[in-house]
Amino acid sequence: MHLLTTISKRLSAHPWFVPRLALLLFVVTVLGLFAYLRHGEHEEARLVLINDVLWVEQNLRFVLGQSEERLAALLEQARDSDLSEAEFRDRARLIIGANSAITGIHLSSKQQLLNYGQVLTNEVSRDALLLTRSNRRPSYIVPSQSKGMVALLIADHDQELIATIALPQLLQQQVPWWFAYKYRLAILNADGHELASKSSITADDENLSYQLPFDSLGSGMLLRITAYRHPTGLVQKLLTASVVALALIVLFSWWRLRRQMQARLLAENALREEHAFRTAMEDSLSVGMRARDMDGRIVYVNPAFCGMVGYSAEELIGKLPPYPYWKQEDIAGHQAQNDIVLSGLAPHEGFESMVRHRDGHLVATRVYTTPLIDATGKQRGWMSSVVDITALKAAEAREREQEEMLRHTGKLITMGEMASTLAHELNQPLMAMSNYASAARQFANQNNQEMLDSTLSKIAGQAQRAAAVVKRIREFVQKRTPLRSYCDLNDIASNAFELIDASARSQGVRLHFNLAADLPQIHADEVLLGQVVLNLLRNALDASGEQPQSRRDVWLATSCDKDGVYLSVCDRGAGIPPEVANRLFDAFFTTKSLGMGIGLNICRSILEQHQGKLWFEAHPQGGTYFYMSLPR
Repeated sequence: MHLLTTISKRLSAHPWFVPRLALLLFVVTVLGLFAYLRHGEHEEARLVLINDVLWVEQNLRFVLGQSEERLAALLEQARDSDLSEAEFRDRARLIIGANSAITGIHLSSKQQLLNYGQVLTNEVSRDALLLTRSNRRPSYIVPSQSKGMVALLIADHDQELIATIALPQLLQQQVPWWFAYKYRLAILNADGHELASKSSITADDENLSYQLPFDSLGSGMLLRITAYRHPTGLVQKLLTASVVALALIVLFSWWRLRRQMQARLLAENALREEHAFRTAMEDSLSVGMRARDMDGRIVYVNPAFCGMVGYSAEELIGKLPPYPYWKQEDIAGHQAQNDIVLSGLAPHEGFESMVRHRDGHLVATRVYTTPLIDATGKQRGWMSSVVDITALKAAEAREREQEEMLRHTGKLITMGEMASTLAHELNQPLMAMSNYASAARQFANQNNQEMLDSTLSKIAGQAQRAAAVVKRIREFVQKRTPLRSYCDLNDIASNAFELIDASARSQGVRLHFNLAADLPQIHADEVLLGQVVLNLLRNALDASGEQPQSRRDVWLATSCDKDGVYLSVCDRGAGIPPEVANRLFDAFFTTKSLGMGIGLNICRSILEQHQGKLWFEAHPQGGTYFYMSLPR
């Protein structure tokens, strides 16, 4: 069991081992089969060759044996009775007719010497004749001068017969055409030189060769046969080509399969790495991701979204509206937003949605939704990016609260600076009331009713004047939420003038009015705008108070056009340096030694809340113009 487990692990670690082994075995088997068939074919061809050469050798031996018998009979006839030359020729002609390879016959005895045809008598030695006579059997002599010729010797007592045989003619006569088509037959002497041969093919494409002693001729001659490699048959060629093609196809298929598998493995690894990277990237996002199908069913959520609503992915995937994180008291509102998204009408800038966490606390979110398109270009659903803006909302609320506190602080600071001036402003009506009260007492003692009524009326007027001053101060410094109503910018400017007039007189600054007639009313918070105008006038007084008496002038003007209403405050102070201009409206930036640097910043914020603007320009003769605009 352990061995099987080890083998399985190794095969898993090397998945190409088995296919490579199978392919190697297949190739070895095919090569072995080819080698085996080739060897078998070679052995079969060798056996056929040996059989054929033995057949030819026997045929030649038979032909030469017949010729030997006929020549021996001729020699015996000549021994028994004298042959005439005519009879010799007739018998010689018959023998040559039976074996055309015999070119001539020579018969010699003590009584006569007969010749027929071409005989090699000069190349036959007496020793060879004596040897033949002593052996009492025919023998063959290979002449050294006549190539391709052999001499057949027969000797008996004092008679001798020499027959000349042409080996090429012998082979040409006795070797059939089919044999010459398959083989090349040659007769060699004892030295290996070729004496004669026969073949119907001149090519040198030789394959098998076999030789054996040609005992019929003796003298160490050999009979050699060589097989030709003939063109392979069509069927064999087709089979061989089929096997080779099959092997090549298998090799190519294995190569292609290996490349495809490698490409697939690389693609799978790349896809796995890409998926892991995307998953890690999505898991690391602080923005919630939620995917839904066309019916609104949740198909995907990332960990950030799960942490935002307090539910796990398993609890959310597959859910249809209403979702568990919707506020139960606002199901209708959530459903309306959901219908807008699923209809494809979700705003590009997103929309805010308040959801409830699983533990019960509310989470403010901003949702951005886009179509979810697959690789084929077909929309499969909707992809939403959900941003937790709870902290942002809290920060905005704190910022608004701090801004309101700064605004209120600015009012108090302004009122602190105006305290002495306002005390002087209130002291006048109070002193007048005291004087009028003394006079009224005297008129009462004098029973002067008319003067008493007049004096009491003046006391009441001075009291209303003091009350008005106190009321304006109370409204100005009172901390409350903005309250818009239709108001007149000229009235706001006049009230600010009344509050700043005493301070201007104390500093020797001359105030000038230029209020436009028929100024349209605006929808704004009168107290907040009064704070803006008062702050601008206060800054103009501070800038003018440092100048010579001739330049201590402040102008306030109002105007309007078709787009809105305008108010300007101009002074003849030192102006605003270029290095200060870019930071003039920044919070806590000031050029005053005792200033806090929040006045102009608050003024610009108030005007921006009213969709207005605040800016400044340099006076051509020195000083600064401050402009404020408000929409009609």
